[in-house]
Amino acid sequence: MQAEAPPWIWRICFGERTRRMTECESPVVWSPEALDDINHVWDYYANVAGRTSADKILRDIAKVVAMLRDFPRAGRARDEIRNGLRSLSINTQIVFYRLKDDRPQIVRVLDGRQDLDEVFSEG
Repeated sequence: MQAEAPPWIWRICFGERTRRMTECESPVVWSPEALDDINHVWDYYANVAGRTSADKILRDIAKVVAMLRDFPRAGRARDEIRNGLRSLSINTQIVFYRLKDDRPQIVRVLDGRQDLDEVFSEG
């Protein structure tokens, strides 16, 4: 199952974290796991570094994802993890995605310090 990005992921680029926003068109598709990852990233950084830092990290992630809309092949191939997987890094976070008909599908957003082989072997 896949979903469009939650509206607040785009709005945070403009400095406001909210789940109430008019619908926006996005050629990027998000997996439920990636949406959960985004919420966990924000919660973690809000607790350890404050809301401002958490918002900045999500803005950085949103910029990478926005770039994928225009340049879907920008990330490096990660076939060693899973066939067809690609990634782009921002800070310690890694956005993992695959392409389907040149449309990015965000698979996971993970901290690069995690054991990536273990995370992807679970799914």
